[in-house]
Amino acid sequence: MGAVRSGKAGTVRDWMSREPVTVTPEASIEHVIRLMRARGIRHLLVMDGERLAGIVSNRDVRRLLLGGEHSIPPSAPVTRVMTESPVTVSPETPLTVAARELLDRKIGALPVVEGDRPIGILTKSDALEALLAWAEGPE
Repeated sequence: MGAVRSGKAGTVRDWMSREPVTVTPEASIEHVIRLMRARGIRHLLVMDGERLAGIVSNRDVRRLLLGGEHSIPPSAPVTRVMTESPVTVSPETPLTVAARELLDRKIGALPVVEGDRPIGILTKSDALEALLAWAEGPE
């Protein structure tokens, strides 16, 4: 991570998780839950072919499954709980700008797109790792 060693936080490309886990819009909420548990992740990208249709978090799923009279059955498609047209960043976005988006919008992850194609995901955990690396300096 050369950017950190030079005193800068770097770009999203330096810290994003590559090859994000994806599902199709037809995937059931139950499938999404199983996939998140199996992979140990909290966010999935919803892809309609090559197009980013949305993002879903474990918080989205929990909130709507436990919504009392407004709850959604686990067999329902992920489109019922996903965030459509999510805010995205490019891999060249400065990490500080992306971190500010995460904080200001109170979201846990940003899809990283190159052109229209998702190539990664930047989570709050990724941004925190970058901050710690910057604060601790070179080893």
